[in-house]
Amino acid sequence: MRFFVLTKKGVKKIGIGTIEINKKFINFNEASRYAKRLRSFISYTCKKNNYQASVMTIVSNLKKEVSRSKYIHNGKRGRPKRELIINEMAANNWYKGDYHTDWHIHILIVSKPSFTLRNLIKDYVDKNWCEIPSIYEKEKFDISKLGQKKVYKKTCNIKMADYFIDQSAEIRFVNCNYSSGKDFDYSLKDYYREYMRSYSDKTKLINKHRLKPMNEEKYSRELEKIESQFKIIEDYFYSITKEQEEKEKKEYMEKVRLSKISKNYNKMQNISIRDRFEETYY
Repeated sequence: MRFFVLTKKGVKKIGIGTIEINKKFINFNEASRYAKRLRSFISYTCKKNNYQASVMTIVSNLKKEVSRSKYIHNGKRGRPKRELIINEMAANNWYKGDYHTDWHIHILIVSKPSFTLRNLIKDYVDKNWCEIPSIYEKEKFDISKLGQKKVYKKTCNIKMADYFIDQSAEIRFVNCNYSSGKDFDYSLKDYYREYMRSYSDKTKLINKHRLKPMNEEKYSRELEKIESQFKIIEDYFYSITKEQEEKEKKEYMEKVRLSKISKNYNKMQNISIRDRFEETYY
């Protein structure tokens, strides 16, 4: 008797990934306009295909790890103003004061389906933004970039959001659910708000502790309270990529194992050749 396992075809799977757009824009306004077009396309595509997505678009002209995004409290009512604070050590020591780069766009996507939506976005940019210069055109020729795609996509986990937020001159969101399924537990906008709030509150706590030191137990309790909601949201997004990361880890460990076997085999081969040489001539 034969048994057959029935599997569902076309099941949509939630995932997290980025679209890296290899385009340079003349100024902030141009980059912002194209980011707006991108958000409109994503919303239209999700509606047309009954997809679900939470998307973050970032406009920036800063090099990596040179800035930190934080709230500036001016005592006025309403939402505090967000500013980018330059890391002077990174700016002066790493980049020698030259920490600006071309205006560019990053996009982080949590979607269901995962790969299909990213492929559609990639194809849209490649087809419709061909008049925008490539960043690579300004660099010296590198043979390793021969045949490199204009736009590429890759999977990642939620920590990529931290990197994008901390360099963003503009940050905008698209949250839509045209599927028949329930909404995501949290959106990237939720993550962003808690990321900014928790950092701001931690800064206040550190300054308060500096002026009037509190005992270790109280400080830890206050810190845990500040971080609790952000940790819940962060863990939710981590759970989305957990399976993929475990798979990649296993694949990496298998490569390491095979590499060690290969090295040991080559080592034994060299010893064997050396022994035969010595037997012959000595």
